[in-house]
Amino acid sequence: MTEKAEIEQLKEQEDVKAALKLTPGTKEAALKPVARMEDKLWFGTYILVLLALSALYYFLSSEFFSSETRYISVLRQLAVGAILVVLVLAISKSIRVYWINQVENRPARYNLTRVLNFVVVIAILIVILSLLSANWYTALASLGLLSLILGFALQTPITSLIGWIYLLIRQPYRVGDRIQIDDAKGDVIDVSYLDTTLWEFGGPYLSTQHPSGRIIKFPNSLVLSRTVYNYSWPLFPYVWNEIKFQVA
Repeated sequence: MTEKAEIEQLKEQEDVKAALKLTPGTKEAALKPVARMEDKLWFGTYILVLLALSALYYFLSSEFFSSETRYISVLRQLAVGAILVVLVLAISKSIRVYWINQVENRPARYNLTRVLNFVVVIAILIVILSLLSANWYTALASLGLLSLILGFALQTPITSLIGWIYLLIRQPYRVGDRIQIDDAKGDVIDVSYLDTTLWEFGGPYLSTQHPSGRIIKFPNSLVLSRTVYNYSWPLFPYVWNEIKFQVA
């Protein structure tokens, strides 16, 4: 083989390696987070809204309006609150695209999305309370007082929310697991903030372990006081069963 042919062969190998790196199914491409066109449109929308709100705030703060003009201070506060809300949404979108969507474990990705949505709602509530109060300390104190009042009025939903946090930390079951809790048996298809949804298998109409077609919902607070049987333990994903037969 001549030297020229060796050089051309090396170039072809380099081209193949470069093409493999650009292929979506390869490991190298999977390591790099890629934003879809829809996500890029959302980012562009957030940037445009932030620029518009910032321009509105500086326009209201200019000398064109007197500081004693009625409703100007209220409009400034609303503009600042809207800017903070858009920033929270933009940051949550970035976390979802460039971090959560890159997690290969689907149950972990599902749980992280739920936690992120919960944090976003809490952050937006704090921003709204800060607009209604004079300072951040008063806003946080108001949030604590409101939580105390709701704690007495909504004990069962709050207990279910605590059960959801327990499910995230201890993980007695995840989405996709087959479980049994009390008389409910099924595959976990959804774990929301307050309840869990099962796709029932077996049941009173079947003698086998096939899906019955029914949906079972139970509050997350049940995991704090009931025994959970998980059929999908990752270390040993099988369940022993006995079949009895007679030999004549």
